[in-house]
Amino acid sequence: MSEINRIKDALKHAAAVAAVLVPMAGAAALAEDQAEEGLAQALQPAEGAAEEAAAGSETDAEDTLADGMLADELLDEEGGDVFGAAPAQCPPVASVQEEVPSTDLLDTAFVDNLKTWLDVPVVRLTLESRNEANASLGQSDIDALDKQWRAETQSDDQPLITAVLNSPLSTYLLRVQAGQLGLYSEIFVIDAKGLNAGQSSVTSDYWQGDEAKFQKTYDAGPSAVFIDEAEYHEATDTWRAQVNVTLTDDGGDRIGAATIEVNLTELARRSKAGI
Repeated sequence: MSEINRIKDALKHAAAVAAVLVPMAGAAALAEDQAEEGLAQALQPAEGAAEEAAAGSETDAEDTLADGMLADELLDEEGGDVFGAAPAQCPPVASVQEEVPSTDLLDTAFVDNLKTWLDVPVVRLTLESRNEANASLGQSDIDALDKQWRAETQSDDQPLITAVLNSPLSTYLLRVQAGQLGLYSEIFVIDAKGLNAGQSSVTSDYWQGDEAKFQKTYDAGPSAVFIDEAEYHEATDTWRAQVNVTLTDDGGDRIGAATIEVNLTELARRSKAGI
């Protein structure tokens, strides 16, 4: 019986605890419901204001777009802006290729200046020596040398090219070219056989005797000058022209010819600047 009494006492205690906890849980649930309802009521005005603001922004955007379309229509009608001014346009940039400098810049004074630095002992002595050494060369010999030169331009082994480039005359011509700071792009001196005797840079061929630069100078007479047509040099975006003159010894006899390739674009710039 004592065990039964203990169980009854435990049940009564549990019932008493439940009587206390159940009302508390109900109150908590009620409080939670009331809080959610209050939050919803508080947010409702804010959500309404946000919707009104969004609607206003959309209306403003539509108005702005309409204003922009109207402005475009005005521009189309007026051919300019709303004040009637024509839209600004950048002038096209002229290409150097389109602006061909005149070879008139290569006048008598310019050619006379070239002859001044060509009339020096290193030029005369080199040509006299070369002409004596090559006097017996026939056309077949010249063709063979020219073929060798062309082959050497594509090879690491260049005995013929090196012999010419290492000469005192080539050194002199290179210094002249460098001293002109871009005015001359190439200089070479040709002997009486039409072969290169000295040069500031490597040419594509060795024999010039079959070209106008030799035929219209050395073959034409001791005072001949031939100025070739200007050509566009794409790699440097410049115009160039070759000035070709006959070279003579102290007695006025022909000993060779010279070709000076002039940067016409640079010469025109200097002329315009008064240099």
